[in-house]
Amino acid sequence: MPYKDILTLVTSDEQEPVFRASEIVSRKDAGHLAFVHLTQMPEPFIDPFTPTTTAWNELLVSARASALAAKKRIQDRVTRLDALTELRSVEAVRTLADSAIGEQSLHADITIMEVPDSEISHAAFQGALFKSGRPVLLVPSKWRGETLGENVVIGWKPTREAARAIADAMPFLTGAKKVTVLTVDAAPDGYGQGPGRDIATHLAREGVRVEVRNLDSMGRLAETALLEEARAVGADLLVMGGYGHGRLTEFVFGGVTRALSRTSPIPVLISH
Repeated sequence: MPYKDILTLVTSDEQEPVFRASEIVSRKDAGHLAFVHLTQMPEPFIDPFTPTTTAWNELLVSARASALAAKKRIQDRVTRLDALTELRSVEAVRTLADSAIGEQSLHADITIMEVPDSEISHAAFQGALFKSGRPVLLVPSKWRGETLGENVVIGWKPTREAARAIADAMPFLTGAKKVTVLTVDAAPDGYGQGPGRDIATHLAREGVRVEVRNLDSMGRLAETALLEEARAVGADLLVMGGYGHGRLTEFVFGGVTRALSRTSPIPVLISH
């Protein structure tokens, strides 16, 4: 199934890589782009020297004034895109941002956002990934690529999350010029007799042009080996499963997922 309904999360008009990535994805299948402008609202507080209601109302007014100005700039940028678009506004305190964005992501095929670099953007990412059942495309803030999804590397492990990521990335994979299934230090007893072979066979039956590469990390961290290989083959997209577990209201990623989502120089599609 193509990405016909695409949700893009933005906090300002300065996230140019996100706008460009969204336009590329929407152009592939004439998808509808819904931009969500997320505004962080002030948390309620108690100040013994100031009437709480008055102080909080002043903060709300200030936050909404700033949000309105930012929304106008975002709207100007959105109207220049060659795609069917809309712009929504979401207000949320940091502690509720995951639920607010998770609900928005439920109604889209994929969520696109910049690699999170603040508390509220981390919360929004967690909500989009863990509360929607939809994939998230993370775009590095310094990404300047001209293509997206033409040369794809899949970081493969024989897990539910990795299989889900492949299924969610299928609109990219079926249209890619090259797809590489990449394993790192894959022992036959844990990955099957031919590590990566079975999933590559499955992809080939779906019409994907795929090859398998089994990497020896040679003492490198797994994420370093993956990124170096992706760079060597000229990949413009990395696909992988998002591994995490609940701890109260927070989610903690496994080491490889966390590192790649933060340090990859190319967009990363993550599913859980």
